[in-house]
Amino acid sequence: MQKKLAVPHKSKKTNSVAVSDKLIHLRDGDVVLYRRENSGKWQARYKLFNKWQRISTKEKNTDYASKMACEIYDRARFLADEDIVITSKKFGAVAKVVVKQLQDELDSGNGKSVYNTYIAVINKYLIPFFEKYNVNGIDYEALKKFDTWREGEMKKKPRASTITNHNTALNRVLEYAIDMGYMSKVHLPNLQNEGSKSEPRPAFSKSEYKSLTSFMTRWSKKGHTQRTKDMRELLRDYVLVLANTGMRHGTEALGLKWKDIHWVTTNGERYLQFTVDGKTGKRDLIARHNVQDYLERIQLRDKAIAKLSFDNLLKKRVDEFVFRLRDGTTTENLGGTFRHLMRDSGLNKGRSKARTLYSLRHTYAHLAILDEGIDVYKLSKQMGTSVPMIEQYYGHVTPAHVANQLAGKRMGKHKPVKPTISDKQ
Repeated sequence: MQKKLAVPHKSKKTNSVAVSDKLIHLRDGDVVLYRRENSGKWQARYKLFNKWQRISTKEKNTDYASKMACEIYDRARFLADEDIVITSKKFGAVAKVVVKQLQDELDSGNGKSVYNTYIAVINKYLIPFFEKYNVNGIDYEALKKFDTWREGEMKKKPRASTITNHNTALNRVLEYAIDMGYMSKVHLPNLQNEGSKSEPRPAFSKSEYKSLTSFMTRWSKKGHTQRTKDMRELLRDYVLVLANTGMRHGTEALGLKWKDIHWVTTNGERYLQFTVDGKTGKRDLIARHNVQDYLERIQLRDKAIAKLSFDNLLKKRVDEFVFRLRDGTTTENLGGTFRHLMRDSGLNKGRSKARTLYSLRHTYAHLAILDEGIDVYKLSKQMGTSVPMIEQYYGHVTPAHVANQLAGKRMGKHKPVKPTISDKQ
């Protein structure tokens, strides 16, 4: 005898549909009662804005459980309409999801280089302090405690630029929490930035830069070992390229490959264009003409490409790093060799803040403004930074420094004005 299928029974009084003895639909399916195996108590879930929320009614009686589930559902709808969060999440759990999202974007090639900074900030500072806070419970007091704790961890007052990165990383976590319904916009804290002001970057003056380039010519040929000589000759060209392009040391320069360099022609003249990938993502920049000399010197030290003409080298789009030693290996120790260069040249002597390889980028910006009259808007595109950042670091360039550019060309000869009677008096 064939078994008849149970027909769901709809209760007119409770507007419920008993699908089985362990599953009941309420409110047209927006509220569901169900019983787990080996449990006599009813669990419930309800749908709000297309998301399911789960609760325990702690009731064995079906009518009581149905009434409680519906009351909780009605209250949740009211709170949602009033923009009040129903359920929250711990900061640590939410932050780990955001870290994974950022890393996934980096791994796919779509993420920005600055995502590495946000990941480091979240893992090193935000999760250790806020991990057990509810995301909707991070208020002014919690942020003040975090400021004190962070200063202790860093053993100094962080700079304004550092706090900006921390605030941006924190906002990414909190905004994701808002998107997921774990907190409301009304709970979003107002993040302050009272970090110490950044000092102007130490750069080389024009005369100091000339002294540096002259000194490196002799210094790069000396060394107790062949390795030292190889490091010095590579550093010389590395310094010259940095100072004549405005590239960032490290992320942009050390990641540069021959395939990233090509000629572009504008108004009948050729220019070397670099495609770099660093802190702010990919961008194109134009190198000064003499950079070709430094690149050809590097090329001639590499046996694999030494016999190519420079133009053919660029046309072949060789997938090898530009800044390599004679043996074909790359190095991450150019910063140490540069410190020896500063020591031997005496160019850091008596300075409170030592120059580093980053100083060459700032030298480029300084001389571009002073000697070449490049406006900050064009310079920001070339260097991959914002106009406010350039104005912050190079605000010491006054109108008097660029008076010849501001005054412009004289229109005709100066004609002295004869004094009037009142002038004579």
